Amino acid sequence: MRRGVLTFVVMFVLGFSGIATAGVLAGVGQSHKPEANEQDSGVHGGSIGRFQQAGACDQTRISSLPGNWTHGDYVSAVVFDGTQAQVQEAAHSDCGKPMVAIGHGSGPPEHALENMAAGKAHAGGETHDAGSGASGS
Repeated sequence: MRRGVLTFVVMFVLGFSGIATAGVLAGVGQSHKPEANEQDSGVHGGSIGRFQQAGACDQTRISSLPGNWTHGDYVSAVVFDGTQAQVQEAAHSDCGKPMVAIGHGSGPPEHALENMAAGKAHAGGETHDAGSGASGS
């Protein structure tokens, strides 16, 4: 009797781990990163607007960067051609970042502004933090 129960438990564990392994392996090669989805449009960096002003992004030749180049493309090019100080400056720059993520853009998307306005109206014109009574000190 014990041998039968032990055999059942071992087979159950092996079967369950096999199913779990198959589930993990089925997801291999699929990317869940937003950048991978942006590239589905066929344009490097996606179809979103990015900060790419030549005067502000002058640590490397931006004309050599591909398509709608990203912040990572810019920093990588500076790493290849520049000094350590230039790399740090490039890493902290807005070059290649989405316009909505920096101060040079048109700000948050329209639906985000609408949600913020609806939240203020719901809170009686105050932000959610204002009515909590908590002080910063």
